[in-house]
Amino acid sequence: MKISGLQLFWLIVSTETASGILFTLTPAIAEAKQDAWISVLLSGIIGLGVVYLAAKISLLYPDQTFIQFSQTILGKWLGKIIVLPYFVMWYSVDGVILRDSSDFLHLALFEKTPLTVLLFTQLILAVYVIYTSGIEGIARCSEIVGPIIVLMVLGTCVLSLNHLDWQQLTPVYADSGLGPILKGALPTAAYYSETVILMMVFCFLSDTRQALPRAMWGMAVPSLLVFVAAAVAIMTFGPLLSSRMWFPFYDMSRFISVLGFIQNVDILVVVVWMFSVFTKLSLFLFATTYGTAQWLNIKDWRKLIWVVVPIVFGFSLLPKNIAQAMIDYPQKFWLPYVMPINVFGIPLLLWIVGTIRKKRSNKKVRQQ
Repeated sequence: MKISGLQLFWLIVSTETASGILFTLTPAIAEAKQDAWISVLLSGIIGLGVVYLAAKISLLYPDQTFIQFSQTILGKWLGKIIVLPYFVMWYSVDGVILRDSSDFLHLALFEKTPLTVLLFTQLILAVYVIYTSGIEGIARCSEIVGPIIVLMVLGTCVLSLNHLDWQQLTPVYADSGLGPILKGALPTAAYYSETVILMMVFCFLSDTRQALPRAMWGMAVPSLLVFVAAAVAIMTFGPLLSSRMWFPFYDMSRFISVLGFIQNVDILVVVVWMFSVFTKLSLFLFATTYGTAQWLNIKDWRKLIWVVVPIVFGFSLLPKNIAQAMIDYPQKFWLPYVMPINVFGIPLLLWIVGTIRKKRSNKKVRQQ
């Protein structure tokens, strides 16, 4: 299984843009008010740092996944132990992605449809593409979905120009201050830090030299799009009303009316967003399944899909409501535990130790 650098770019764009816009604007605006666009920009910088770190580690051993090079760097048993927190992260975040997307669909379109039906339907689609074509199929889907997502976001913002009030963005910084702006950056940064999953993806690149530039650009584009979406949402509804909406960008699309002709575009937003979630869910399920198979030394990784999927489905049922899935999970689990340990702590350790071992091995080769 091999993917191109361009496919990697669109894979990141399609997985991070829609979820960043739908699930992070409300908590960011609630903390930073009209300065939430500054918070989103800071989150983008954090996201770029996560992608850079993941790429640098993976390029030490470009032919190996995270499960493999962790054992190469730290030894077999310590390498196996140190990835255990990642399995907790992967299985739980798979369930949260599935639950968040189903909750959105339930609120936006299918109020009378049982939530379990929406969960099950999305899992079937993801399992099909993973089982039939693996990472290649997911990457091809992202090449189609990615440009559509970008056009959808930019198009929605352009069609909302007649609703914008630039005064809603003022005063800048004076009302918020540094503390709320930094606190408002955390929810979006939590979603961006999911890109640490790329440590399971870089080894599938046909040309690993494209890994770092394509990944960095792939993270930069969603960061800019979420920044634009945050500013437009605030200018449309104001910081107070936006902070009380679950999905301000989606609600903004429902008010679009141009010359009495272009209306009801919110259904297009939902459809495009569904494609984005499908890509993201498929990518994370693939990485979880493939990584579990490598950790257990199972060659036919596809067999584990039938074990992984029921576990993920169970995790998706744990949140009692949308507030627990969208707010409590990032604040009580991801920010205090996952980000310092899984996103930065362990990767930095592997990068330092791996770089030292790489230099020592190269030195021995030269001496011989």
